Amino acid sequence: MRVLVVDDSAEVADFLVESAKLFEAEQVDRASSGEEALAFATRTTYDLITLDIRMPGVTGLDILSVIRSLCPHAVIAIVSGYLADAVGSRSVESYADLLISKPISLDKFKRLMGLTTQLVEVRKQIRELGEGTK
Repeated sequence: MRVLVVDDSAEVADFLVESAKLFEAEQVDRASSGEEALAFATRTTYDLITLDIRMPGVTGLDILSVIRSLCPHAVIAIVSGYLADAVGSRSVESYADLLISKPISLDKFKRLMGLTTQLVEVRKQIRELGEGTK
């Protein structure tokens, strides 16, 4: 599984990156700004993206629709201490899969990783049903 962690808080980003590695993500990238996240998403198709919404400059809300278009099958989790900024947002409702309040627990992140892994596997199995695909 390929994971992109987008957060300007080094402490939160470190926790999410190390947790993703602990739960056996094959690739984990880290962005501390919206601009950096977009650069990563143009080069890699991610399975899971954790996205902070309040960052200096380009925010997570600013890039949410673009991230979704670049990684249409990714699970996008808004992970923020300011969920009130996201609740009711048309962008969040249209493009994010879930909202998680900071601090995120290791158990909740483990569950998110497990469900995303299952989703990736199911998509792979569906593709294998097709004629002439591998």
